[in-house]
Amino acid sequence: MTIKRVTFIQELLRFIGLEGRLHLEWISSAEAQKFVQVVTDFTEKIKTLGPSPMSMFNKRTAIPRSGQPFGYAPENKSWEPVARTEEKRQAGTA
Repeated sequence: MTIKRVTFIQELLRFIGLEGRLHLEWISSAEAQKFVQVVTDFTEKIKTLGPSPMSMFNKRTAIPRSGQPFGYAPENKSWEPVARTEEKRQAGTA
């Protein structure tokens, strides 16, 4: 069942452009060296893939803990509530 789930998630990640960022390896608790090698190899693989292509979405919108949506205002390089950003744009001050 685990292999089916991981395969499904890998396909989903491939569809959204995050291919290669999920890895499944069966390692016994007695295989410490294998664990170290697998983690090292996967870390290097992730480093070569570079930043997530989804990171561009994280910079434009975010939902803080308060639950109020914030928007990124590139003009002043700050995060502020979306409503406040829209008010400033309509008033011509943003």
